[in-house]
Order: sequence, then structure tokens, then C-alpha cells
Amino acid sequence: MGKISGKLTNERREQVWFLMLKGHNVHSIRKTLNISNPTAYRDIQFLTKKSKEYIYDLARGTHVLMYQRSIEGISLTLKNAWDKFNDPKVPEKQKVGYLRLTKECNETMFELTANGPTEMAVLDIMKRADRLGINTVNDTNNPPVLTEQEQIRNYIDSNPRLNGDEYAP
Repeated sequence: MGKISGKLTNERREQVWFLMLKGHNVHSIRKTLNISNPTAYRDIQFLTKKSKEYIYDLARGTHVLMYQRSIEGISLTLKNAWDKFNDPKVPEKQKVGYLRLTKECNETMFELTANGPTEMAVLDIMKRADRLGINTVNDTNNPPVLTEQEQIRNYIDSNPRLNGDEYAP
């Protein structure tokens, strides 16, 4: 049996990919392309590996840009909120909302700079894995361990008085 050229292998894998995108299962792909069972599974395994590499490369390459864009967007929002707060034409009732927005912007900015881009990259990969249906939680019997910061945030969120609602019981 002769060896198939790389070009033909790539063309076949491209056909496998398009059939998978159309919802074909392995049996249907084998019949349509007239390929053996091991070949079909090897092609799918190869395509899965390439898809994972693509997702990880995408996360690595774009999270830095997204991180910078987030910080700059928050800075712009913060500047505009302060401009509105200091504008004498803005009603006093609306100024409270702008103050809350500045508080949220500062908290988010602190969180981004304190946790750094590494945490963002990990969270981004986990979200992408979830969207792809990859289980990122190993033990479903034990809840995830929360960081001290997450525990404090959950406590504040569950107590309306601590969450800025002075009228809470």
C-alpha cells in the first residue's frame, strides 16, 4: 500500500471538517468519503488537536489586547462619568448614578490590575472550554474553592446594607 501525499491528506481532512460542520457523524463521513474507520478517527483526532491549538493560541494572542482595551474603556467611562458628575446641567438625582458608576469603574480597574492578565487568560480559556462542551470542573461533588476576595464579594452581595443600599432592613 502506497503512502498518501500530504496534500491529499489535508484535502481529505478539510472534507471531514466540512462534513462535521454539517452535522455528519463518523459513519456518515466514512461512507461519504469512502474512507476506513481508523482513517476517519485519526482525521477527527487530528482536527480536534488543531482546534484546541487554535483556541489556546487565540486566548494567548488576544487576551493582552482585550485586557488593554478593557482598562482603556474603563478609564474612558470613568472620565465621562466624572465629567457628567461635575456638569452643572445634570440633575442632582442623576449625579448619584454617576458616583456609583465611578465606584464600579474604580473597583473593576483595581480588580483588573490586582489579578493581572494571567487570571483573565485562565478565565477566558475556561469560558471557551465551557462553550465547546469541555468539562472544566473535575469533581462535581465538591463546590469550587473560592478565593478570599470572592468570599468577601459574595458576602457583600448577599447583604444589601453592605452593598450600598442604606434603606435595606
